[in-house]
Amino acid sequence: MQRHPGFHSPARQQGATLVIAMLILVLIMMIGVTAVSTSNTQYKLAGNLQFESAAMNNAEAAVVTAENWLLTNAAHAGFSTYSAQATPQLYPLVSSAAVITAPLTATWSDSNSLSANGGSQRYVIQMMSTNNLLQGSSAAVGRQGMSVCNKVNTFLITGRGTSVRGAVKFVQSYFSVFSC
Repeated sequence: MQRHPGFHSPARQQGATLVIAMLILVLIMMIGVTAVSTSNTQYKLAGNLQFESAAMNNAEAAVVTAENWLLTNAAHAGFSTYSAQATPQLYPLVSSAAVITAPLTATWSDSNSLSANGGSQRYVIQMMSTNNLLQGSSAAVGRQGMSVCNKVNTFLITGRGTSVRGAVKFVQSYFSVFSC
């Protein structure tokens, strides 16, 4: 029997190719598991951002609801005295006992705010000032006086929005309404 160079008998083969192939397969499997784990984390992060965005939209919608309410009800009696039963969302100009001083830590409920949309949107309105003269406004044109309204009442609106998974966002807005 003639031997060719590089040819070894079956008894001399050690199985090194099998071991190297198994190591490469384990390495590829670990890379695949890492990729799946990373993509799962990214998926959760994207979902959380979506829920935070929904909470912010709800807070902004609550503020818009309060602004629309103020346009027609700015002279409401609830701004003269606080009533938790009648108007829990309205806070007068000076009230030591009935002000949400820390909206981030307050418990928002029907006793201190108004639901704008089934609980996911709530707001409170606090009167900040009355009969302020608008800056740069003048009732005089030329030498003739005009009877125009240039006084406003200013309100601080705090809107709170929540999402399905419990994300909470707050939006505050100063809103002025003509007082004459």
